[in-house]
Amino acid sequence: MSPTNVFVCRALLVGLLCAPSLIPIERVHAEPFYENFLIQRMMIAKVREFRGDPMAESLLQTLSKEAIARGVRLPKWAGSGTRRAFYKHRVGAGRKADPRRYNAIIQKASETYNLPPALIKAVIHAESSFAEGAVSKRGAQGLMQLMPHTAKRIGVQDPFDPRANIFGGSRLLRRYLDEFGSLKKALIAYNAGPHWVRQRKGVPKETRIYIRRVINYYTRYKDGGKT
Repeated sequence: MSPTNVFVCRALLVGLLCAPSLIPIERVHAEPFYENFLIQRMMIAKVREFRGDPMAESLLQTLSKEAIARGVRLPKWAGSGTRRAFYKHRVGAGRKADPRRYNAIIQKASETYNLPPALIKAVIHAESSFAEGAVSKRGAQGLMQLMPHTAKRIGVQDPFDPRANIFGGSRLLRRYLDEFGSLKKALIAYNAGPHWVRQRKGVPKETRIYIRRVINYYTRYKDGGKT
C-alpha cells in the first residue's frame, strides 16, 4: 500500500472515531419486566444501605450503571436520596391496585393451602394494600410482605412476582395455623415472627393493630365487601 493510501485510510479511521454520530448506534432498552426487576433490586439495595450494609452502596452504583446502559430512567431516590425521599417515591408507595386482578391467584392459593380466600386477601390488604412492588422500611417485599430471608427459606425466588408471593405467604400462613392452632397466634407469628408465640412474649403494639386490621378486612371480604 502506497504512503498516500495509508494516509487516506488513517484519516478515514480518525474521522469515524471522532464522529460517532455518523454511525447508527442502537440503544439497548430494557424489557418492562427486566426494568421492574432492576428497580426492585435497587430498592432492596437502598434499604440495605439505610440499615448500614457496607456493600449496599457499591451494589446500588452497579445496578444504577446497568439501568442507565439499558435506557432505564433512574428513580429520584437512587442517588443521594434521603430515607424520607425513598419511602415517598419508592415503587408501590401510596398506589393501591385493584384487588380483583389477583382473584384467580388467591383462589388457587386458597385451594392449595386450605385457606379462606377472604383471609388471604385480608392479609394482602393489611400488608401492602395490593401494591405488588411494595417494600417496607424493614425490607419486607411484595404483596404479602415477605422478608428476604423468609422468602428464601420457603422457596420464593422473586418476592415481587404476584403468584410466587401470594403462594409463599399463604404457605407460611398455613404453616403457622397448623403449628399454633389459632388465627390470632398465626397472625402474630406472620407479623412479628414465630418466636413471639413460641416464647410466649407479649404481643407488640404494632402487631395488635395489625391483627385488628386483618380481622376487619377478613370480615369485610368474607361478607362480600370491597376495598
